[in-house]
Amino acid sequence: MNGKLMIALFVLILGAYVALDSVFTVDERERVVVVQLGEIVGQNYPAGLHFKMPFIQSVVRFDDRILNLTEEIERVLTSENKNLSVDFFVKWRIADTVDFYLSNQGSEARARSLLTEIVENDLLAEFSKRTIRQAIDDDRNEIVAAVQVQSDQDAVDLGIEILDVRIMRLDLPDEVSESVYDRMRSERQEVIKTLRAQGDAAAQEIRADAERERTIILAEAYRESQEIRGEGDARAAEIYAEAYGRDGDFYAFMRSLEMYRNSVGGKDVLVLEPQGELFRYFNPDVSQ
Repeated sequence: MNGKLMIALFVLILGAYVALDSVFTVDERERVVVVQLGEIVGQNYPAGLHFKMPFIQSVVRFDDRILNLTEEIERVLTSENKNLSVDFFVKWRIADTVDFYLSNQGSEARARSLLTEIVENDLLAEFSKRTIRQAIDDDRNEIVAAVQVQSDQDAVDLGIEILDVRIMRLDLPDEVSESVYDRMRSERQEVIKTLRAQGDAAAQEIRADAERERTIILAEAYRESQEIRGEGDARAAEIYAEAYGRDGDFYAFMRSLEMYRNSVGGKDVLVLEPQGELFRYFNPDVSQ
């Protein structure tokens, strides 16, 4: 191979390399900045093919998707100087490519480290304002809401936007957790006793009202029954008197039949004289 051919081949290879180093592509899932001698000379490129100066300019790529960060704080002090262990996660994204690059030299790992430090400090500050009981039961949503707002403000200089902060798990030291749970159980038992006492009092009141209404209803029913019985007795007496007035002998005969029906035919033994008044309608001599 002669010298001219070698030169031509070298020029061709160099041209191809220059051409390849002059273009770059941007994916829809990423952000890109073009850096020249440590300074950003291009940013916010749309997805597609783009050009740059070969050799002296380089392309730095960042993920444009929502990113997750999960960490654990082994020791968090509450306002009572009690220790907690907190697991949390953060959803975040790159909001400003230039600030993100300048704050961490384009290293996502360094950005995660800085972001973790920010969120941890804000969590420590919020927990230090509250007791263990408040942190566990009542104020967890308030804690994460306050941390999200504060951390988002603190992360502005990093070019990061914090979308969400959540506490996954809160752990108490063994010596603290048992006393806290005992106190919570005791408080729940007191609530149960109070509710049960209120229920018993309400039940007694309901039973007393029901008994009072029962007594009133029975009294009213007895009074009405006596009135109806009195009216019936009066009507019966009236009917008897009317019947006796029409035919005294027939009335006496019917009364005697009624007496026979009620007294004769049972298992009891009656010893009576045949000439007695009871048999007046069976004995012609007596009836005359």
